[in-house]
Amino acid sequence: MTQLQAGDGGLAANRRPDDGLHTLLRYADNAGRSFVAGITRDDQKASGQFMTPPKIAKFMAQRLASSADHQHVRILEPSAGGGILIAALVEALLERQRPPAVIEALLYELDIRLLPTLEAVCRRIRGFCAAAGIRFEYDIRGEDFLLSELALRGAPVEGLITIANPPFFKLKKSSDERARRHNYAVYGQPNAYGLFMAATARLTPADGRWCFIVPRSWMNGQYFKAVRQTMMRHLTFESLHAFESRTDSFEEDAVLQETIVAWANGRSTEERASIRFSSSHGMSDLDQALVQVIPAGRVLSDDEHARVSLPADSVDTLGGWTATLATYGLKVSTGPVVAFRCREFISSTAGFDTVPLLWMQHVGQHEINWPILRKSDHVRATAANAWTLVANAPMVIMRRFSPKEEQRRAVCAPYLGTLPGAVIGLENHLNYIHRPNGQMSASEVRGLAALLASSIVDRRLRSIAGSTQINASELRSLPLPPMGVIEAIGDRISAHPTLREIDEAVQSELERSAASARAAA
Repeated sequence: MTQLQAGDGGLAANRRPDDGLHTLLRYADNAGRSFVAGITRDDQKASGQFMTPPKIAKFMAQRLASSADHQHVRILEPSAGGGILIAALVEALLERQRPPAVIEALLYELDIRLLPTLEAVCRRIRGFCAAAGIRFEYDIRGEDFLLSELALRGAPVEGLITIANPPFFKLKKSSDERARRHNYAVYGQPNAYGLFMAATARLTPADGRWCFIVPRSWMNGQYFKAVRQTMMRHLTFESLHAFESRTDSFEEDAVLQETIVAWANGRSTEERASIRFSSSHGMSDLDQALVQVIPAGRVLSDDEHARVSLPADSVDTLGGWTATLATYGLKVSTGPVVAFRCREFISSTAGFDTVPLLWMQHVGQHEINWPILRKSDHVRATAANAWTLVANAPMVIMRRFSPKEEQRRAVCAPYLGTLPGAVIGLENHLNYIHRPNGQMSASEVRGLAALLASSIVDRRLRSIAGSTQINASELRSLPLPPMGVIEAIGDRISAHPTLREIDEAVQSELERSAASARAAA
């Protein structure tokens, strides 16, 4: 496995950009921050305006520009914000030993409040380029890129370089025009940033380049399946950089997902054999990150799901396991009690016809706390809502969303059917693993809950998902060891184990199983 410095993109090491360009980056950054400071947090979230920090903008642009050897460069920024990405990319192009003769930029920004800032940034860029003998032309369009003629036409643009930090917000599949016009990339609940990725992928020609910074949620799961399929048809991924922290890539902004920077080339007839991958906790250690050269098959799945997985130490360890939940007759389901639909059945007090209702707040790491104050802990068990209740039997109950401060991605608890009633209610923010045509044993429940909370599985889950959500599809495809190993883990741990105890029990039983397999061979 080859390792390089993360900043190694083939740039001329002995050249420095004009200090004025650094001033330009600071100007664009300050303008973006001033804009965000002047709007409410709700407005920021609604518009998806999370500005790119200068250090990350330079990081994105340098690698993107490293192979842009055209003398006439066409740049597309579909959500230009305060202009920091175009400033960073022009700076990187001017750093090249052989900079382009013409730089042509097409910038889209829906928020008209940002247009004067973009205009000022572009005028400054034009001045710096003119001083270097380079012609810089720009076209700023105050419109929604997703509804633009360019995006809807979807035809490749010769030599196009796209750089973007798109807005993050959900769209209504049935009523939003953007979702309807880009239905080729829509499945389930679409997010605007996924449509930006797919739409620009269609515009990227074989000689084009593409770079986005986005949450990692697009990399797997059904909701982004059509987005990934579109991207795979039009792009060949070249490099990925993962930010492991949910808070240290966008600084003070409330982006509660790990983010990733993806670089790609336009799709050609040649299949890429490897992908460069690097990771850092955040911006503070970005310069020290090492690049691994990973076989493409370890990152990109070649099936209909088109998943993108990040390399992790645990991948190879789990690679020897061939079982899944289905192998053992187990199924993962989502809690059927949707609060706003079942409001008339939910109660804060017990009654003759109620049973326990578990919410996400009741489930901690390896423990169920019920009842709790200030929560509606009960749900009626009547014929009218029978379809929302599940059998009161042993199962693994886990949160679908993990709080950002949790040490492990999976927050789950073994539940042994100890609450009163023949059935119980599970709210929709919970997943549960059960055996539909039978009953899980206590050892199976305890062992599976411990395995899911272990560091080895945690690394696997983080390698395939960066959002706060644990998708049922990820759990269904998770490789598992023999059931005997899972039961042995369950028999070994205490009723309320710490994460350290869980890791020790899992590691010990895995080593014992491996030793037995070697002896048998």
